Amino acid sequence: MSMTNNMLGIVEKDVDKAVESVQEYYNNIDSNIDNVIEQIEMMISNSTDDQIMKANIRDTIKPFAKQYSDKHKDLHGSISKIGKTIDKCFHADFGNVPIFELFDKPEKLKLIYMIICEDLYRQGRMSIAQQLIEETNLKDNELFNVEKKFLEEINMILENLREKNLVPALEWCQKKRNELDKAGSLLEFHLHKMRFVQLLQMGNFDEAKVYLSNLRQYSILNGRCEQAVNELMGAFIFAQRDLSKSPYKYLLEPHLWLQLSELFMQQAFQQVGLSQDSPLYVVMKIGFQALPALMSIVNAMQNTQVCHILSKDELPIEVDVGQEHRYHSVFACPILRQQTTDQNPPMKLVCGHVISKDALNKLSIQNKLKCPYCPLEQIPRDVLHRLLEGFQSNDTKKNLGDGQISTNQSALTPETKTSPVIGIGLDSCVLPLRHGGLVLVQSTDFFYPLIDDPYVMGKIACANVLSDIYAMGAIEIDNMLMLLSTSNKMSEKERDTIMPLILEGFKDCAEEAGTSVQGGQTVINPWLIVGGVATSICIPSEIIIPEHAVVGDVLVLTKPLGTQVAVNAHQWIENPDRWNRIKSVVTEDEVRKGYKRAMSSMARLNKTGGKLMHKYNAHACTDVTGFGLLGHAENLVKYQKNEVSFVIHNLPIIAKMATITKACNDMFSLLQGKSAETSGGLLVVLPHEQAAAFCKDIEAQEGYRAWIIGVVEKGDRTAKIVDKPRIIEVPEKDTEGELW
Repeated sequence: MSMTNNMLGIVEKDVDKAVESVQEYYNNIDSNIDNVIEQIEMMISNSTDDQIMKANIRDTIKPFAKQYSDKHKDLHGSISKIGKTIDKCFHADFGNVPIFELFDKPEKLKLIYMIICEDLYRQGRMSIAQQLIEETNLKDNELFNVEKKFLEEINMILENLREKNLVPALEWCQKKRNELDKAGSLLEFHLHKMRFVQLLQMGNFDEAKVYLSNLRQYSILNGRCEQAVNELMGAFIFAQRDLSKSPYKYLLEPHLWLQLSELFMQQAFQQVGLSQDSPLYVVMKIGFQALPALMSIVNAMQNTQVCHILSKDELPIEVDVGQEHRYHSVFACPILRQQTTDQNPPMKLVCGHVISKDALNKLSIQNKLKCPYCPLEQIPRDVLHRLLEGFQSNDTKKNLGDGQISTNQSALTPETKTSPVIGIGLDSCVLPLRHGGLVLVQSTDFFYPLIDDPYVMGKIACANVLSDIYAMGAIEIDNMLMLLSTSNKMSEKERDTIMPLILEGFKDCAEEAGTSVQGGQTVINPWLIVGGVATSICIPSEIIIPEHAVVGDVLVLTKPLGTQVAVNAHQWIENPDRWNRIKSVVTEDEVRKGYKRAMSSMARLNKTGGKLMHKYNAHACTDVTGFGLLGHAENLVKYQKNEVSFVIHNLPIIAKMATITKACNDMFSLLQGKSAETSGGLLVVLPHEQAAAFCKDIEAQEGYRAWIIGVVEKGDRTAKIVDKPRIIEVPEKDTEGELW
């Protein structure tokens, strides 16, 4: 990549020189022509002899003609140099890449003519398409699903949209309203929304008010677009002054018209079973994407003197063309190492593993089948005969009988497809890997320093990143990266003292977790930032998807709250104005001890809690960090499959921190569960009968307590803290010489 960038830089320099020369050339021409005109005007006014005047004009113009002729040669040389530089920097030998026999017969060439003709139809170039049909002896009925009248109508509407005329598009939507409603389309709403904005721009506020009322009624009846209608209501108010200077000025941006045209084209083609992109566009796009890889294959195989470099039917390696351009199953049987086909489809075993049909037949002995990956024995007829979910969309499948499924879809007419949603959107991403039976659990996090001990700060940053992985029940961390930004405001001595300590703390915490830091990124900017990336490769049974809470479960918290209050109160000791607010309810020694407790808690790993989640059958979990206890509880409860709510009754808080926050009128919102925590504990949803044993076990292993803080009730996926929660001081008794 760096070599390519260097080559592009060389070409860019030549282009810049050529552009500069051309600009200078025309500037000189303009200046000299003005001078010549002035001289000619003076000659005409002063001379009485025509012959003398002509001679003088000729003598004036002649030097310029020679000068421009010479300069033109120089310009030609500069422009020619660009082509030579490109040829020198980029060697593009495509000669061995094409497979010419693919199109060596008239019926094969016809395919090329057909997709070119369809593309012309899609662009509204009907006369050119008709000329191509005549020259290539095509017939209209040979084209791919093309209806000329339909395409003429669509192109007319798109042309009007480019001219910001919405009427034809709205009329088309009215004719197709039933079909659009069945598909759940919002096209007509977005067209009316744009019409409403037009009315505001024209100052036609009376009609806009009626329009807004109709849109509001649509939103109420259909239960959709409420947010968009509310935005339009705000725009209506500001438009009576100046919409372009209001918070809703984004409604006037030109790119919205382009998006509207694309949406219309997509919806229109879907109505007749065509893809939005033409086959020619898809073929050219995939070809350009694949060409560098094909050239690399050719060069590598030529160097090893391999014959038959590119086959008609397959390539020696897979060329990734993107998920949107996959039109058939790409599953390869892990047993036979063969890609599946319609005749040899993927077969899902009862245990969940997938093999090909041929492998299934080979492994079946006396009507019994033993999975090659697990000890489960099963009967072949119980195997699910179906393609893997996500390889194909439902509308591209057809039943072949006996439960098998095949595809009936032209590679030149791709259908709109939806990819399966993977990942959970909570603490970590959880992504299935290409290699069967494994998932990637990964998370990243970083923040600004919040304490004055750089070594402990490094440990806290590492523990904070790891907590996201532990919240998924993944215990073994395969790799860590460190993200570190040093401040350009630090002196060299400060940097050389502080940064190694942060690195050491991060590294030591990773080793405590049983992993190591294999790399990362260090930059310089105005702020000191520390964080990292944690990665775990797991089998599905090693993770706990946090979505199985049921009524009767309880909520357990593994670390006390109040780290934000403790850190801020410690800083206030040096700030008389702030310290005066709390000095009547707490001593300096109590604040310093609370600060040390907060550092100890934040630097402690959640690994034990994550491990015990498996032992005690946890139903869900998240770690408590920046959104506070209630914020993370609300996020977690939204992902539950069952209709439940979380109710929190107890708040374990670092000793004296509740007292401090009360003295400050709860400015940190600690008692409301909204105070930000750093590297907080795990909020675990456990079966009622397992929770006490979980808390006892974690205290036995770590020496630190965990608390049952709430219950899971039937509800509407919300979380709340009761009006007067019980405050649990941690520790309950302060012992001299002991932190906890």
